[in-house]
Amino acid sequence: MADTETIRKRLEKHILRTNHTFREVSLNIGRKDSYIQQYVKYGFPKRLNEVDRKRVCQFLNIDEKELIDDELINQGVREPVITDHKNCIGDSKDYIMVDIYAPRPNVNFFDSVVGRMALNYKEFASWCGANPQNLRIIRIEGDYMEPVIARGSLVLYDTSSTAYKGDGIYVVHSDNLTQVKRVQKTYVDTYLLINDNPRYQNVACLNLDVEILGRALCCLSPHPL
Repeated sequence: MADTETIRKRLEKHILRTNHTFREVSLNIGRKDSYIQQYVKYGFPKRLNEVDRKRVCQFLNIDEKELIDDELINQGVREPVITDHKNCIGDSKDYIMVDIYAPRPNVNFFDSVVGRMALNYKEFASWCGANPQNLRIIRIEGDYMEPVIARGSLVLYDTSSTAYKGDGIYVVHSDNLTQVKRVQKTYVDTYLLINDNPRYQNVACLNLDVEILGRALCCLSPHPL
């Protein structure tokens, strides 16, 4: 049996065994230099996403099952990362179950799952590198992105897009908050986090202070037609 804390300790032992540093592992998987240290020491994120986990295991030359906790297994996730719709999870091979997050103050984002939604694999397979298990949903808890994205909307995003790939709408973690923001790179080392609602000020942040959790793909609005 292995819970998330055991998995973090296990990863730390593998890193020490291979004489690597947290920083080296973070940069090797395309993350900011403090990412793995935050995960191992403080449990943020709660668990590595599928892409990060695969890259870490390849870099450290360990079996991917070493970093899969019991909760993830009990949710029905089949590892390693799927590349064929026959390996989908859920009641049917044609569907996957996508977590829905509702960020709350002083709560780890990855502990804020409030539900799950079944999505048809064939419908969404081309949305995120042919791997729909990279899909997640975040619920907008404020009006800061109105009128483009209404309060209460469910935003579908791709967790494999954790690097800035041009101006767009991303799920970002900054200043202990996880929100959906329009992101622009204003300088080599600076992002501008933009709220579509003019009532809220935009915020300029150093790249190292912004964690991109994924790129927004579409949203389901609560407003009636």
